[in-house]
Amino acid sequence: MTIAGTTSNSLASLLSSTLNSVNANNSSGGSSTSITGSPISTGPIDVNTLVSELIAADSVPMNQLKSQVSGVQSQLSAYGQIQSAMSSLQTAVSSLAVGSAFSAEQATVTGSGVGATVTGTPPTGTYSIGVSQLASAQSAASAPVANASTVLGTGTLTIQLGTYNSTGNTFTPQSSSSPVNITIDSTNNTLGGIAAAINAAGAGVAASVVSDNSGSRLVLTSTNTGASNAFSLSVADSDGTNTDTTGLSQIAFDPTATAGAGKNLTLTQSAQDAKYSVNGLNLTSSSNVVTTAVNGLTLNLTQAPAAGSTLQAQVTVATDSSSVTSSVDNFVQSYNTLVKLEQSLTAYNSTTKTASVLTGDTTARQISSQLASILGSQLSGGASGYRWLANVGIDFNKDGTLTLNSTAFANAIASNPSAVSQMFTSVSGTGSQQGFATQLNTAITSMLSPNGLLSGAQTSLQSTITRMDQQVTQMQGQLSQEQTQLIAQYSHLNANLVVAQQQQVALANALASLPA
Repeated sequence: MTIAGTTSNSLASLLSSTLNSVNANNSSGGSSTSITGSPISTGPIDVNTLVSELIAADSVPMNQLKSQVSGVQSQLSAYGQIQSAMSSLQTAVSSLAVGSAFSAEQATVTGSGVGATVTGTPPTGTYSIGVSQLASAQSAASAPVANASTVLGTGTLTIQLGTYNSTGNTFTPQSSSSPVNITIDSTNNTLGGIAAAINAAGAGVAASVVSDNSGSRLVLTSTNTGASNAFSLSVADSDGTNTDTTGLSQIAFDPTATAGAGKNLTLTQSAQDAKYSVNGLNLTSSSNVVTTAVNGLTLNLTQAPAAGSTLQAQVTVATDSSSVTSSVDNFVQSYNTLVKLEQSLTAYNSTTKTASVLTGDTTARQISSQLASILGSQLSGGASGYRWLANVGIDFNKDGTLTLNSTAFANAIASNPSAVSQMFTSVSGTGSQQGFATQLNTAITSMLSPNGLLSGAQTSLQSTITRMDQQVTQMQGQLSQEQTQLIAQYSHLNANLVVAQQQQVALANALASLPA
C-alpha cells in the first residue's frame, strides 16, 4: 500500500496551506518563534490527525469485508434456527413413526370398588369386575402400659411370617422366609426401644407406639398385605417364663395359642387375600393392586363391600383417540413452525425493497420443498381411502402450513385405527410406499447428517467466515504497518519544516537589521 497514490493531492494542499500560514505569521511580527514539543505534535503539520484520516480512508475495504463477514454470520445463525426447528419436527415425527403411537389405549370405569390403569397394550373390550373382599395386612396390639419409656423386660424376640388357618388353628411358616431373631437388652428394653429394634430388623413387620388416655400400646403390622404375610412373635424371656404375661412375654403372639399362654397381643386385623372376579372368573390376590388379571391392565381394588355382598364395576378398554390426536397435532404444529420460519428468513418486502437474511437462498427453499413434497404426495401402499393426509383430516393451507381437523382424525382412528397407523408408520418398500412419518424421518435425518443438505450449507458458510476473518487479520496488519510508516515520514517532514521556519525567521530578522 503506497502513500503517494493515496495522499499526493491532500498533502500538496496541506503543505501549501501550511506555508501560507507560516508566511502570514512571519509578516505579522519581527520576533523569533519558539518551537517546543515533539516533532509529531508540534509544527505546521498535525501528524496524528493527518495519519488518522489517511488510515481511515485506506480502511474502507477492510470495513466492507467486516460487514460481509457479519452478513455471512447472520446467514449461519439463520441456518441454526432452521436446524433447531427441524430437530423439533424430527422429534415429533419420530414419535409417530412407531406403531405404539397409534395403539395408545385408555381404561374407563363405571361402577364402584375398582380403578383401572393401562400399563401396556391390553385387548380392547369391556371387563366386568366384582370385588367381594380387599387384601389386608395382619395387625395386633399389646395391652397398654404407662408410656413409651416403660421397661418391659429383656430376652429374644423371634418373628416368623406365614399363613394362619383359623379353621384348623394352624400357622404355616413361609417357605421363602426365615425366622428373624431380635435381641432385647438393657439398651432397648422399653416399649419405644422394642418398637425401634423390630423396625430395624427388617422382619416384614412394622412396629409403632400408639398412645391414648389409657396409656401406650405396641402395635405390630405386616408390611405386606395377603394371607401368607401373617406373623407370629415368640419370646425367649430372660425371666425364664415365656408364656406368661410378665416381662418380655407380655408381647408374645402365637396365633394358635390361647390368651395369656403365648397369645398376649390382641389381633385387630387379620391377614387376608383380596377376592374378586373378572367376567365371572373368581380370583384372589395378596395385593389390592392386581397386574395379572388382564394383560397390560392394572386393576386397583379400592373399596371393600358390605359383608356378604359384592361391588360391581365395568372396565372398558378402547383406543385413546385423544392421545393419538395430540401426537399428530404436535407434529402439525412443529411442521408449521418450520414453514413459517423458512418463509420469514427468505421473505422479500417489495414495498420497502427489503430483503431478509436468506432471501434468494436455495438451501432453505429446498428443505421446505422436499418436506412439502412428501406430505403432499399419495401413498402407493396402505388401505384404500387412507393414502392422502386429507383422508384423515390433515390439509394444506394456502401459505404452505398444515391444519388438523381433530374431529375428522378421531373419526378415522375410530373407523380404521390400523389403516391410519399404517399411513404414518409403515416401513415396507421405499419412498411413497412407506408411511408419511417414516418418509419424513428419513428425509430430515439425511438433511441433518454431516454431509446433508443443511449441514453442507452450514459448513460452507463457516469456511467462508474463516477465510474472510483471515483476510481481515491480514489487512489489519498491513494498515498497522502503514500507520507506523506514515507517522515516521510525516514526523520527519514536520521536523524539516520547523527547521525551515526557524531559518526563515532568522533570515527575516537579519535582513531587517541591515542599514536602510
